Amino acid sequence: MIISMQGNWTVSVKSKNASFPQRFVVLGASSGNGAHSGTPGTSVNVTGPQWSISIQNDPGTGWQASGTQLKFPHQVGSHYEFDIQSNDAGGDQDYDDLILTCSTPVSINEFLIYGNVRLYDGCIFNPCRRNPFVIDTYTGWRKALKNPRIAEWLSQYYAERKPPFIDDPNPPDPPYFKPLVFDLSGEAMKPKTVLKYARIATDEKKKETKAAKEGGSEFAATNFELIREASARSESTTAALDTIALIKDIERLYYPCHTGPGSNLTLTFEEYDRTSAELAGGAYTGTGNRRLLGDTITDQHGNYIFRFRFDMTFPGLEDAADIAAGENVDVVMFPDVIVKIVDYVPFQVRFESAPYYNIPNLKRIDLCLPESTVHVSSACFNGNLIGSLGNIFIGGNQNASGSTAPAATQRYQYGNFLESTGVITVNSPLAGFGIECAAWAGTIDIKGCMYDAAKSAADNKIKWYTIRVRRSGTIGWSYVTENYKHPKFSKRNLANYYGDDVGPFYPVVGGTLNGTVPSYINIQREIFVDGVDWEFSNLDRYMRLNTALYDIVVGIRTPGKTYVRVDGYDASGNHVPGATDLIALFIHNNGLEFELSDMVLNDPTIVNAGCGLFRLTDAQLKTPMLFSFRANDPYGFVDHYNLTMSRCPGTALDLNANIEGNFTITGSHTFPGGSNASNVHNACPGYKGTGDDYSTGNPVAVQVQPLAMGEGWIKTGEYFTIYSLALTANQRVTNGYNTGLSSTYPAYRQILMERLTP
Repeated sequence: MIISMQGNWTVSVKSKNASFPQRFVVLGASSGNGAHSGTPGTSVNVTGPQWSISIQNDPGTGWQASGTQLKFPHQVGSHYEFDIQSNDAGGDQDYDDLILTCSTPVSINEFLIYGNVRLYDGCIFNPCRRNPFVIDTYTGWRKALKNPRIAEWLSQYYAERKPPFIDDPNPPDPPYFKPLVFDLSGEAMKPKTVLKYARIATDEKKKETKAAKEGGSEFAATNFELIREASARSESTTAALDTIALIKDIERLYYPCHTGPGSNLTLTFEEYDRTSAELAGGAYTGTGNRRLLGDTITDQHGNYIFRFRFDMTFPGLEDAADIAAGENVDVVMFPDVIVKIVDYVPFQVRFESAPYYNIPNLKRIDLCLPESTVHVSSACFNGNLIGSLGNIFIGGNQNASGSTAPAATQRYQYGNFLESTGVITVNSPLAGFGIECAAWAGTIDIKGCMYDAAKSAADNKIKWYTIRVRRSGTIGWSYVTENYKHPKFSKRNLANYYGDDVGPFYPVVGGTLNGTVPSYINIQREIFVDGVDWEFSNLDRYMRLNTALYDIVVGIRTPGKTYVRVDGYDASGNHVPGATDLIALFIHNNGLEFELSDMVLNDPTIVNAGCGLFRLTDAQLKTPMLFSFRANDPYGFVDHYNLTMSRCPGTALDLNANIEGNFTITGSHTFPGGSNASNVHNACPGYKGTGDDYSTGNPVAVQVQPLAMGEGWIKTGEYFTIYSLALTANQRVTNGYNTGLSSTYPAYRQILMERLTP
């Protein structure tokens, strides 16, 4: 893995303790790029806002990336230093095969944050934050509200943020969670630290020498002396709070809690300006001004180092060189920092921390991130080429023969069932949802093992891959030619940057890849072997397959089974033995046949007053009501539907319907049908909804009428009634991420009745 770097550093080989040749490769820098010898004493000055280092070794089969780990920085004299340790392809695991030391001058305007990142699960409060206490998940929020004292505090400080208590089975994806901060010690109100510096008098010759030695930094700490440290107080002091009982309640909610290393995560840092309300004791809102500081990547243990320049100095930097020795030159107020996890392609904020206040130039910040919202990509071991679709692990044996036989395309494992028909059942909690017998729709992320970490770099031969599709019942394969991109770390903050092309390319390297075959670069191999700084986030994904491109038959979108085949090729364009996988997907991008007609009374003489109001005489009170409805999928992917009739006022009335018989409506009534409990995996007979329940794919005609021996639509003593119909339905379709169900189909109708001669 690469080590991410920011700013100007001198990279030196500290030691080498390996028999294999060693080197380090710098990418993405303004200067210092390229491969550099691993000979002790080698030193390279590297400059640039964001760049990377990859340590590599050659076990005799070519260069490959070594395992790397960070040691935390410390100040040595006038410099900050830290080591990068590495482990090569040899049998030991001592991480001393090649050790680099990175060094940079201490500067009053340069900051280093470092620490360890853990992923947590089961906690209500963030286990790394203790006063201020922080809730940074929806789940934690809802659980915390069960404690009356905490709920009362939240109602006081976050009254505007009430969770949705209505349990919608298909809620829209919520925006990322802005943390709730229990700042019981008034951390946000504490005075900012102010440092006042003065330039040290030096003659021009010495200053030039020093500047040259320290990388020309005008603000090297050795050029200044700290003349005063003070505090800039906020506008008010902390309001008195009886917090002891609240703190005790919060402390009880820290367990059980499980944590694991946050490996290979890209962390984004922002400088945050507290709002006036926050400085005055108000709750943290996250609405203060922000400025992007940059990004860094954690190593395999979750350790990270991030360097940024904080330029809020007074007076302006432009004047600093003109100030005489001994004069006050800079007043530096320590920054507040927020950490985020941001996915690229698609851009999505996964996590945002509460602020860390008053960060000094060298600061350790250990981070805990909720595992439920932070997506972790990891190297694979002996995995299949097609390992998962979205969050759904496929498992089973890799279909290396590329057979379309049912026995080869049926993939059962991890509690998930991909049938040979292409229908999917999800029972693994790792997917985050469960569904029986669903079709595939939308854009599907195909993920898998293009680089097997259980093998050597030499044995990982896949340089290129192709993807083909074929509709069942046809004979021609079509190559996928969708553009696919993945971002590089060194470019992630460039304006309008979405990533570099992964493919398709048309390589002319020999074998099958003769310039006519659309192919994609195996970026997993490029990271681990070539040290290319592809983002590790979503590294296991190698295609976002738009299924709507592959379900057209004679110009008509037609659901059905489609085979998807992946093949791997080496640098010479030859197929890598065993590098084939094939699955079947039932693609269904057609929605439900869904409709609900208006209600009408089957007597044209009834007065229609408009706006849905009908006026009935006593003789017309038992006139049949007519309407029709449909919630049908001829391909059998209806999950359920509900047809409900309501009456207001809610007094009981006996009715008869041709789809049910006699029934009594008291407030509301749901008609029979609407689901099929036998539609489960290993069988998946399908369920067409009204098509199965009423043996017709057409709208179902319904007649409802008061019983002959009972009262009419408007009961005795009533002069006005309202009857309503509500039809809802869901389809079983997934792209690997949703709930397994479509959005709810809704329809609503209403009729108003007034007694004409009361």
